[in-house]
Parts: sequence; C-alpha cells; structure tokens
Amino acid sequence: TQIGVVAMKSTNKGAEELYTTGTYCRIASHAHSTTKMGDKEVTVVTLSIEGQSRFEVQNFTQTSPFHVANIKVLQERETSGEASAEVAGLMQTLQQNIIDMLNESPQGAAGQTGFLKNLFGTNKRTRWPSSPSVLADMIAAGLSQLSIAERQQVLETLDVQKRLQLVLDLVQKVVEVQRLSKEINSKMQKRSEDELRETVLRRQLHELQREMRKLKSSGGSSKSHQATDGDGDSGGEDNEDNDVEEEEEDEEDEISALRDSLKKAQLSPDAAKIAQRELRRLQNIQPQHPEYTGSRTYLETLAALPWAESSAEDLDLAAAHDILENDHYGLDKVKRRILEFLAVQKMRGDMKGPILCLHGPPGVGKTSLGRSIAKALGRKFHRIALGGVRDEAELRGHRRTYIGSMPGNIMQALISMKVNNPVILLDEIDKLTRNAMFNPSGAMLELLDPEQNHTFKDHYINTPFDLSKVLFLCTCNDLNTIDRPLLDRMEVIDLSGYTVEEKLHIATTHLLPKQLKLHALQQPDLEQDGNPDAQGMSAEIADPSGLVTTQDKQGAPPPDQPRLIMSKAAITDLISKWTMESGVRSLERRVAQICRWAALRLAGAGTEVAKPDGDVGGGEADKLAEASLAECGPNAQGQLIVDAHHLPYIVGAEIFEPDLAERLSVGVAMGLGVTATGGQLLFVEATRSKGSGRLTVTGQLGEVMRESVSTAMSLLRSKIYYATLAATGEKSPVVSVGPSQVAVPGSTGMNSGAPMLMPDRPAQGTLPLGVEAQSLECGGRFQEVLQHLVAQADATKDPFGNDDIHVHFPAGAIPKDGPSAGVTTTLALASLLLKRPVRSDTAVTGEITLRGHILPVGGIRDKVLAAHRAGVRHVLLPFANQRHVKDDISASSLGDIELHFVKHIDEALAWAFADHVEQWAPSASSPGSPSTAPGFALQSKL
Repeated sequence: TQIGVVAMKSTNKGAEELYTTGTYCRIASHAHSTTKMGDKEVTVVTLSIEGQSRFEVQNFTQTSPFHVANIKVLQERETSGEASAEVAGLMQTLQQNIIDMLNESPQGAAGQTGFLKNLFGTNKRTRWPSSPSVLADMIAAGLSQLSIAERQQVLETLDVQKRLQLVLDLVQKVVEVQRLSKEINSKMQKRSEDELRETVLRRQLHELQREMRKLKSSGGSSKSHQATDGDGDSGGEDNEDNDVEEEEEDEEDEISALRDSLKKAQLSPDAAKIAQRELRRLQNIQPQHPEYTGSRTYLETLAALPWAESSAEDLDLAAAHDILENDHYGLDKVKRRILEFLAVQKMRGDMKGPILCLHGPPGVGKTSLGRSIAKALGRKFHRIALGGVRDEAELRGHRRTYIGSMPGNIMQALISMKVNNPVILLDEIDKLTRNAMFNPSGAMLELLDPEQNHTFKDHYINTPFDLSKVLFLCTCNDLNTIDRPLLDRMEVIDLSGYTVEEKLHIATTHLLPKQLKLHALQQPDLEQDGNPDAQGMSAEIADPSGLVTTQDKQGAPPPDQPRLIMSKAAITDLISKWTMESGVRSLERRVAQICRWAALRLAGAGTEVAKPDGDVGGGEADKLAEASLAECGPNAQGQLIVDAHHLPYIVGAEIFEPDLAERLSVGVAMGLGVTATGGQLLFVEATRSKGSGRLTVTGQLGEVMRESVSTAMSLLRSKIYYATLAATGEKSPVVSVGPSQVAVPGSTGMNSGAPMLMPDRPAQGTLPLGVEAQSLECGGRFQEVLQHLVAQADATKDPFGNDDIHVHFPAGAIPKDGPSAGVTTTLALASLLLKRPVRSDTAVTGEITLRGHILPVGGIRDKVLAAHRAGVRHVLLPFANQRHVKDDISASSLGDIELHFVKHIDEALAWAFADHVEQWAPSASSPGSPSTAPGFALQSKL
C-alpha cells in the first residue's frame, strides 16, 4: 500500500496550508491499539513507512475525511564528470563536520544528536552511505536543530550537488551555534566558580578571625585568674580588650549585612559601581576614623533607596470618580480635569505628562485632592512643605564634603515611602524663598520636567536616580510669585472658593461629623463596652432653670445619633456672620468651638456663656443668655440642639456685620478683587477739597492701578468737556441713541460710536442659568443731573475746578495692583462729580479705556463668590467675560445674584445712578433669600 506524506505549514486549516512537495512512501507494517483519553477509549493506528521518492502535488481530489491528490513523481538530477569530484569533496567535508559535531556535543544533548550517533557513531570504521543523495537526506532528517522550513527546503532541492551544499551550510551553522553555546556556558561556569570561591574564602577568613578572637579571649581570661588580689587594674584592662574585640566583630558583621542589603537593593549599574568602591574603602578604614560613619551612612542610604521597588496599581476610573465624589463636594470642573489626567495616564501606562498645579485660596481642599488622587491610583502619598525653603540643598541634598550632609527632601520621601512611584505633593510651591544667593526654584526645574527627571542627581547620592515613575502634584495660592520657567512646566487647575450652599453641604456632611467624633460627641465613642457599671452611670444635665441635675444612661440617644445637633439655620449664620473666607478652615474652627462648648455642658459645667470683653458682671444679659442656652438642652435623649439665635451666646458677637449700605456714600463705589485668599470686596473712596487741582492716590497700589485712576479721571473730564462744547453750540458729532431719540454729544477723538446713555436693545442669544433678559431703561435722573451740570460748566475749565482730588483704596497694609478697579474708580469719581451716591446693591469690576470701553478681567468666579458671600444683589461684569460665567459658574453658585454684562462705561453709569432705586442694605443673615427687583432694570446678558 502506498501513501504520500507532506509537511504542514504554520497552521493546519485546509489543504492550502500543506506543502506541495512531499515523500512517496510504502507502508511496511501497521498495528492497532486502544488507549483512554478521559472517559473514552480511542483506537490508535501505528504505521511503519519507508520512503521511496519525492513527489509534487498537482491537485487535490478529496479533502475529507483524508486528502487524496494527483501527484507527479520527481526525479533527482545526478552529477557527472568534474561535478562528481566536487560532490565527492562535499561528501567528505560534510562527513568530517558531522564527526566533529558528534564529538563536541555535550553530554546533555543526546536528544539533539542521538539519531545521527545511531546512524554513524564516532568510529572512523563506520561506513557512510555511498549515495550523496542518501547522505544529504539522512543528515537533514537527523538534525533536530533544523526547522520544518529548512528541512522542506532540502526536500525540494532536486539537484544533488546543491542539496549537499545546502545541508553542509546548515550543519556548519549548527556547529557554530554549538561552539558559541559551549563558550558561553564555560564563561558562566567559571564566573560562578569564582564567586563561589570568593564566598567560601570570605567565610573561612571570617571564621578564622572569630577563632583568633576566641583564643585571645580565653588567654586573657586565664591570665586574669592567675593575677594576684592586689593587682586590681589587670582585670579592667582585659575587659577593655574584650570590649574592643567585640566591637570589631560587630563592625565586621555590619559590613557583611551592608553588603547583603546592597545586593538586595538592585542598584543601577552606576550606583552599583559607586557602592562597591565605597564598600572596599569602608573595609580599609578604622571604625574610629571620622570618615567611617559618613561612608557607612552613605552606603546605608543607597541600600534604603527603592531602586526597583514599585507599588502595584490598578487604575479604575469609576472607582477614582467615586473617591473624588466622596471626598470632595462641588469642584466639578476640577474633578473632570483630574479624571482626564488619570485616563491619559492609564492609556499611556506611565506617569509622563504635565505636572498638575492646584491653584486656589487656602482651605478649598488642594492638599486633600492630592490625597484623593493617590488613593484613586492605589499609591502611597507623601507631602513636602515648601513654605520658607530658601536653599536648593533642602531639595537636592548636601554634598558629602560637608559635615552632617544628608539627602534632599525628595530622596528622603522615597526612602520613607519605600517605593519609587509614590504621589508626592509639593505643597505651597509659591512660598519658595528667593534672594540674591539662593534660588530653590532652579532646582525645581529639573525635578518637574518629565524629560529630565529620569536622571535626577541628588548632591548627596551623587548618582542618577529615576524619578519618572513619581507623580508630582503642586499647590499654590498665588501664581504671580512663581518663576515663569517653573510655571511653564506645570498645568494650572484653578480651585475657586465655595458658595454658602456648598459650605453648608460640606459642614453638614464632613466638618460636623468629623468634629463630633474628635470631641466624643458621637454616641459610639461614648459607649463603655464590657463595663458592668455602665448601666448605672448617670449624665449631668442642666435643666431650663440652670440647675445641674442627673439623668440615667437610659435617656441617652440611640447609638447612631450624635449628642450635638446643629440646625441648618445655625450653620448658615455661622458661615455668613462669623466667617468670611473662600475655604472652610475658619468654619471648621467655629464648629469645633461649638463642640467644645457642648462637651463642657454635657460634662456638667454648662452654665458658662461667652461674655463680651470687659463685661465681668452678672446682670440681665447673663440671665437672658442662660435662659436662651437652656433651650439647647440636653433633652430627654441627652442631646444638645443649637439653633441660630443661640450662636451669639456660644461663639460670641458677630464678627462680620453687613455694613455695605452705610459705607456707600457720595464718592464711594464697591468693586471686586482677587487675592491669594480668594475674592473679596474692594471699596474705592474719593473726596475733593480746596487746593491746586492735584490728584492724590493712596492705598499701597501698584503702577497699573494708579494708571487706572488717571484713566478714569481723564475719561470723566473728556465727557464733561465735549458735552459742554455741544451745549454751547460748537460743532460736535451728535449720536442718535435709538427709539428714545436722546442725542448725546460725542467726539471723533474718543468714541463717536458709543453714546453716553445706552439705548434699548434686544437680548443676544439664549440665556443660561435661568436668568431672564430685562429691557434697558435710561436713568432719567442721571441725565437730568448731567444736563444741569453741563449747563453750568465752562468748556475751558476743569469740571473739578481747582479742587484737590484724593482717591483712596482702604486696607492700606495690603499691596494691591491690577486693572480690575477701572470701572469702580470711574463710578466713585462720577459720584463725587455728580454729588450723588452709587447704588448700594451693586458691585462692579472691569478695566476701562480712554474711549470708555470696558475690557475683560480675570478671576470672575472668585469675584462673584465674594459678592455672594457679602449678600450683594447685582454684579456688573465686562461683556467679554460672558464665556467665563458660562464655563465656571453654575446656577446654584449664583443664588439670588443677578449678573449684568456691560460693554461701555455709559451702561455702568446709567445703572449706578438710576432713579427710583431704594437704598438697599444687604441681609447676610439670609443670603439665600430671594431679592426684591429694583425699580431700575438693566438688560442682563448671560
């Protein structure tokens, strides 16, 4: 029976994956057997076949259940003449290579050359096949190192001479690989023997030294026994010798342990060379030498660094989102940016990317955001405070030439974390101290550059260390104090302040529960498990009359209820009347103060109340306070309940009283500014007095703010000047202001296209945040006052006459600068000129030009939140800042504030001096209450 055998290619799917050249064979014998495969019995047929010739598949006529094909038998091409001599030479060379390969093959490689050894052996008397074709085929079949493709190539070569040459090349290749493998194994074996020999000799030397010390110790002890009783000093000398020997033994043990720790640390190649050199130097230094301690400390530092230790991380964006939501309220834009950053890092697989800098006022959660990021990444967190750091050596370490040198803060952080991929928060990076001698910001450039910090070199370590796996985060309060090159390496994320509603939520869900646990006002903290007397304990409670009584433990609140309850009205008043900040730190301190009062009252001394300074008597005020605090409880369940009217008797008098309306008199305007602590109100005061027409500006101002005052003065003077020219009949452009046909003179040199009083115009686009557009009505009273002023003016004279003008910005101890006070200063000077106060319910911000245009400014969210905290109802913003309101301020953040966008100073003047507007006093006690719409309405464009 005949059968054809062909090899398969890389896959076995279909006939097209079979080679077309195979071997034509005869079946010599076959046998059947059964074997178990799992629970089934399988019949196995074993065939013994004998090759006859080569063939080529013409086409397949059947592919299932077995292949049937039409074939063509291939004939070999024999050589003759001179070619026969070449074939004979190839056969001899091939035979010699096979003998050399079999002789040099290692003992463990019998599986690779066993077939050839069985065929030819290593004896020269072995007879080789006389046919060159058979010789080539047998060798190709016996070399297990050849791949299927190489064997198929031999099978498809019909020319005998070429086949011999091909097989010879393959054999020589195998011989070369075998030789190189033998050399490599020899070198590795020699190295292992050398290392083993060194280890054995070192241990033998150590044991010999130990035996020598034992002999000396035994000899010294025998001498001490032979000493006379009168010689009392010899025993002390022997003990000292023994102590020295024990110290030497301890030092050798320390060096051995240090060597082992350096091997376990997996140092970088450069660090390993330095460590070996320093270790050899340490062995040659006496322990009493001053450099011994420094060298050993250096090696211990190298061994303690996490060269290859990394914490496993599993970045789950859903879990990261939940962590940020649980740890922080609000800050949606900031959370989204952090999640975007984490998503990019997850897809990249490394931490290379922009360095995030969290910028915002104190107390808004910058440091806690860093902890949340580390928690989301599953990494360790370390905070480095940079406030007051003035020397770069604190960051990059001191050089080892100095006594007491040590690594920098970065290396110390890695040593304490014991991993090379922690999250390191560089806190208060804007507080780095800089002078003529020191500039630590320069050291931060390399540290925060992802392209450079993979070879960061600490001065103490003095070898590159890879910081590319470390995630650096920065925080700051003021970007103006950070060097520009350093700021360019960071991506700034702004964290503005919180609204009253957000603070209320934070205080209810985070601050109050935290303080209750810290002050043992949460019931589980007060339980005394396992105490047999717990049921008989009683709590002292003050009754409404002020007497201290006792109540049984059975009157305590349930385990899940706190012993202090604060109403929302109390927390709201605490926010608006006792704190005035962007963050929540002062609020937390006030909550802690109330918790301390509650703990004092529950402990039995609850009759004390907060008294004003200087009031030591006990009059009607004290009785009223005691009667009010008696309402707090404790009630039947042992709980204290604090409401808004109890706060003055617990935390003292109100600190921030809404006196805005009283401050806004003639010549005063209310603006908005941004500081390192967040947004705040900025009052501008102007006054006039007899003099020489001099302008004075005070308040510790920068050059930009001084220029804004001069610009506002020139703008008002020019308006009065051109209005006076038009009133006297001189030529001046007249601008039509729309349906009302109110003509106000302008000037081609200023802004002929901008009327002094803006016309009615429709709202542009849709209004987000639920704010409805209102129609613009010109301030009739303002127009009458201006016309009356123009009628009495002289175009050749200054409208302010020879009076001195003094513009002052209160809080003179605080440096102030920036263009945002341009509109505010213009309103203050216009109020002084018209002798009419500015509306008391409005705060403004914006930069002005000499043409009266209002330009955009920054910090819009902080400014609006400052107005919200102060209870201001209306805020005038530059029209170009409309997009910032859409992006940064949500409807819940606005509360009852109405935002109005203006393009020209005339719109702000029309609003500020509108008629039929009642003077309004803000009520900070209820900042969330709806406001009463004023009689004058300006178009709101959101």
